[in-house]
Amino acid sequence: KTASERIATLLLEISVRTGETGCSVIPAFLNSFELPLDRQQMGDLLGLTIETVSRQLTKLKGAGMIDLPDRRTVVIKDRNRLSNLAEAA
Repeated sequence: KTASERIATLLLEISVRTGETGCSVIPAFLNSFELPLDRQQMGDLLGLTIETVSRQLTKLKGAGMIDLPDRRTVVIKDRNRLSNLAEAA
């Protein structure tokens, strides 16, 4: 996967995991959540440099797929496009 695809996959996974409520049969996800990892940790997890992580997050924001109101908060604005990017590999 490309760096963008890896970042998109991670953001979607965090969205689903933070939205899980336990016994619900309906798949849950959050469109706004706080990242449990900083950019360095994301890079380590994905095999990317911190600069690449920051660049890719900025690229996704510029494309209108996400918003980054602060260093830790992510808002998914276009889940379909982000999902398509994550599955592009």
